[in-house]
Amino acid sequence: MAAPAAPVLVVIGIHREELAFGREVAAALAPDEAEVLEIPDGLSGRRPRPDQCFRYDLAHEALYLQLLPHMRGRHRLLIDLHVGADRDGPCADLMCGDVALAEWLEAALAHGAPATGASANGVRVIRLGAVDAIPTRTVIPERVWRNPAFLYLCMEIYLPDDGSARPQAVVLARRLIGLAAQCVVCGGGAAAAPDCSC
Repeated sequence: MAAPAAPVLVVIGIHREELAFGREVAAALAPDEAEVLEIPDGLSGRRPRPDQCFRYDLAHEALYLQLLPHMRGRHRLLIDLHVGADRDGPCADLMCGDVALAEWLEAALAHGAPATGASANGVRVIRLGAVDAIPTRTVIPERVWRNPAFLYLCMEIYLPDDGSARPQAVVLARRLIGLAAQCVVCGGGAAAAPDCSC
């Protein structure tokens, strides 16, 4: 009998330049908390030239749509891990289209989430598709970020350009993954209302 799937699937390497960071984060994740799907030959994270945008966007969309079979009936939360640069890092943006998940994350971060050590310092929660949200544009298909069968969370971890805070950024990513997993596990299915305080 196969072991039950972890509630969370963490995808690393969508952008190939970010794969090494994703591997560092994945190395310390507990198998019962999150499974990791590594994209060994992802797309470049560099913005394409104007004449390359159409092809790039199509390839990006196709790559994300290939994640759907990995989620179907197995996991309740898809975490799409990315890394970027910010002189004030380490910090993070958590982006999701599910209003309830965004509210649960905001509440847990505001209360310090003692079980994971995650706090609201340097972490923003952005609601994709919300009228009052920070204006965002994504090439991620809506079938992925607003799917009735599972929750989606894009996690963008930022570190200074010189990479000096990389170990702290890895720890931050692990804590935020733990927080998101805790929210989903405590609440049951994707459609249930997680209680992140358990």
